[in-house]
Amino acid sequence: MSEYFEEQLNKLIVYQQLKCKCENNNHHEVLALVAEVGTFAVERLKTVIKNMPEFTLHDDTHIFNMLTIIGKLIPQENMKALSAPDLFMLIISVFLHDIGMAPDEKYILAWKNQLPEEEYDEELKEEREKFSRFRLTYTHQLADIERLIAEKEFSKAQLLEDYIVTEYIRTTHSIRAREIIATYWAGKIVYQDTDLTEDLATICYSHNESYTYLLQMESFRVCGQDEYLCIPFVATILRLADIIDFDPKRTPSVLFSHLAVKNPVSLNEWKKHQSINAWTISPKRILFSAQCEHPAIEATILAFCNQIDEELRNGTVILSNLSDDGMGINMETYKIPLPPQVDRRKIQAKKDIISGKPIYRYHDTKFSLSKKQIIDLLMGTKLYGKPEVALRELLQNSIDACLHGKPEVALRELLQNSIDACLLRQKLSELWGIEYTPKVKVSLYTKIMLITCK
Repeated sequence: MSEYFEEQLNKLIVYQQLKCKCENNNHHEVLALVAEVGTFAVERLKTVIKNMPEFTLHDDTHIFNMLTIIGKLIPQENMKALSAPDLFMLIISVFLHDIGMAPDEKYILAWKNQLPEEEYDEELKEEREKFSRFRLTYTHQLADIERLIAEKEFSKAQLLEDYIVTEYIRTTHSIRAREIIATYWAGKIVYQDTDLTEDLATICYSHNESYTYLLQMESFRVCGQDEYLCIPFVATILRLADIIDFDPKRTPSVLFSHLAVKNPVSLNEWKKHQSINAWTISPKRILFSAQCEHPAIEATILAFCNQIDEELRNGTVILSNLSDDGMGINMETYKIPLPPQVDRRKIQAKKDIISGKPIYRYHDTKFSLSKKQIIDLLMGTKLYGKPEVALRELLQNSIDACLHGKPEVALRELLQNSIDACLLRQKLSELWGIEYTPKVKVSLYTKIMLITCK
């Protein structure tokens, strides 16, 4: 453990409490394990910016921010009453919850299809196949990639390819965290004689799941004489600390400029963090202060505050539903008060230095389409004017799909068009006052495929 890392740990309330309990009970191996896991996490998370250059930092800054937030969220009397396993798991789950953002290099190369074919074992082939299926869901980006390659805009095409890889890493990182923990830490996350590796993996996985996942967790793990680990409590605090970490240090200005962030989603994420200049967190209050240079950034921050509000509500539900299962545990330790919502009063427009007035006026307005009216328009006869024109268009689309040259595209288009035809007929039948139940029959032959609509 580096001197810097040790210094940062010793500043944390949650670590101070764990250290005190471990030293009093002569459990020095627990502190050594914390240092080992922390060093592993920090070193590995340094690779996130390599593979996900347009994402906010997920390094030791994020880790220590989260642990600081935990020390502020949990009241002091509750913090002192937490067991050593609770404190231990809070710390190492923060260390490892985002470890899935840093996959092994071989997987990155497999997803990008950059490995020699002889290096693909069964595992890598499966990974490549999983990513290929995921990639196919980004239809608009794939069309843009084809167009950019045709226009010889290779760097822009690669940017989109990297974006898809980044999204794959992000959306699957909690699953990968489980796998990394199983690979590197199986049987090693032990408190006294109790193996907590599976509990750690479950907690890390849960931070990216619906809060209802936490309601299904086992409440307590017995770790020793009168020592228990409250699994849903740790998972809840982890989620809250993760989402509340709204810190500009995760998006330093010099790095923001150097990276020349291009992806609009990442751009919003970076600028959102850039605008935050201060925050106050306590068991009773969460206050963010932000000076925004554009109303879109203010809207993004406020939307993120809404997410935090939802997580606070969900956390309250989870903690209030905790039960000791008749084990005689003091549940008041875990039923901590949470702020009802984020205080947004100091999230505002930046002021002009000369006039002292806000550089813009923010109004929470937005445009949206009426889903019902759009469906009525597209499913009725108004789109084409006459039913026979609509039918002709459906047939033409089917022919076009066949000419596309890809059987799976043709099949998909034919099925969709047949369904559309049935729905059109159903709509017309309603107008005519005739009862009609759509039926689609698919017959697949060696050379021809027949789809009939009744």
